[in-house]
Amino acid sequence: MRDNTPPHRPDFDDGEDELQEIIDLEEQPLEDDDDDLEEVTLEQLEARLAMAGGDDDDDEEDLEELRDQERIRNIKDEAEITFRQHTAPVFACSLHPTYNWAVTGSEDDRAIVWDTTTGEVLYEITDHKDTVTETHFSHDGVYLATGDLAGELFVFKVSEQREERPVLTKVWEYSMSDMSWLFWHRAAHILLAGSDSGEVFVWRIPSGDCKILPGQSSRCESGELSGDGKKLFTVYLNGSVKLWDLKSCQVIMEVNEQNPMGFGEITHAVVACERESPFYVCAEASGKMLFCTNNGPVSTIQSEHGIECLAFAPPSADLKLFACGSLDGRISIWDYSKSALRTICENPVPNDGVIRIKWLSDHTILAATSQGNLNAFDARTGSLKFTLTGHFYHIYEFVYKAQENLLLTVSEDNMAKIFKVPALGD
Repeated sequence: MRDNTPPHRPDFDDGEDELQEIIDLEEQPLEDDDDDLEEVTLEQLEARLAMAGGDDDDDEEDLEELRDQERIRNIKDEAEITFRQHTAPVFACSLHPTYNWAVTGSEDDRAIVWDTTTGEVLYEITDHKDTVTETHFSHDGVYLATGDLAGELFVFKVSEQREERPVLTKVWEYSMSDMSWLFWHRAAHILLAGSDSGEVFVWRIPSGDCKILPGQSSRCESGELSGDGKKLFTVYLNGSVKLWDLKSCQVIMEVNEQNPMGFGEITHAVVACERESPFYVCAEASGKMLFCTNNGPVSTIQSEHGIECLAFAPPSADLKLFACGSLDGRISIWDYSKSALRTICENPVPNDGVIRIKWLSDHTILAATSQGNLNAFDARTGSLKFTLTGHFYHIYEFVYKAQENLLLTVSEDNMAKIFKVPALGD
C-alpha cells in the first residue's frame, strides 16, 4: 500500500499483506514444470499443524493464506458488472442521476467515469497526484467533483448534449490542506469540504466564491447537512461538536469538553441529521452517542458496541429509527423517539465488521462489510433479508440508485461492481 492511503480501521490492517499476496498469486500463471513445490491442501496443512502442536510460525502463515484463498474461491459473484480498470484499492464512487455513468476514485491517483451497463471506460481523470478519496456528481448531474488526500479539488462541467462518451470540461480547481471529507449540497451547486486543520470550506460553483468556517487546529472528522439544507453539523477530533449557519457562517450550537454531555479527545466520529426535524446525532468510536437540537445537547446514550457509521431512517418511515454499525459486525437499531434500543442485526459471518450502512427503504437497511459482503436487514425485526456477494475485501463505499434498483460498490480488492438489488418487499 502507498504511504498516502487513507487510514484503515485498526481491526482491519493485519490482513493487508496477505491480500496483496493473494491478488499477485491470482494474476500469475502456474508453472507446469515446477516439481520442487509441494502442493498442500488446507485440510493437510491443518492436520500437519495439529500434529506439530501449532508451533511453526511459517505454517501458521501458510494456513491463514490458504484459508483466505479458499474463502475467495468460494465467493459467488452476484454482480451484474465488475469494473477492473483500477490498479489499487478503490475508495470513492458516485452514480450520475440521469445517465448510465459511474465515477470511481482510487489509490492509483485516478478517477474514472465508466458505463454501468457495459463497464466500458468513458473518461479518465489523471489530474490528481494523490489517492482520490472523493468523487461526486452534483444533485442534477451538471457537475462532477473529485478530490484527493492532498487537498487537490477539481470540478468538471458535464456537457449538456448527451454524447456517446461524456464531455467533461474542467471549470474550477482548488488546493486546500489535507482533506478529510467532501460533498455537494443536496439542492444547489455548492461544494463543502472539511480539512485536517479543522477549517470547513464552502464554495459556490463555478464562480469559486468561498466561505470558510474557522477551525480549532483539530481535524474536522465528519460533517453533514441539516434536513433543511441551511445548516451544517460537524465534529472534530478534539471532541467539539458544532452546528453552523451556512449563510452567516456563525455557530448556532456548540458542545465542547466543558459540557458534561460532551466528548473528550476522540479517534473517530460520525454524524447524522434527521431530514424532517432539527435533530442531530454524533457518535464516536467507543460507542457514546450525543443527541442535539438547534438549542444544544439533549441526551446521551452509551452503546455496548463501538460505532463506525450512522444513518437515520427515511422521513417517510412510520417509526423514528436510526442505525449504528460497528466493527464487531452488529447493527443496532434505535427508536430515537424513546431513546430505546429496538433490535440488533447480526451479520451472518462472525466478526464481519460493518463499514458503511444506508437505508434502501423505510424498513430495509444495507450494510457493507470488511469481508466484502452486502447484507440487507429488516430494521423492524433484525432479520436478514438477503446478501449480495462478489467482493472479497473491505467495501469502502456504496451508492444506491432507487429508480433503477442499482447498487454501485467499491473495495480494497481494486474493483468496483454493479449489483441489481432484489425486491425489498416492504
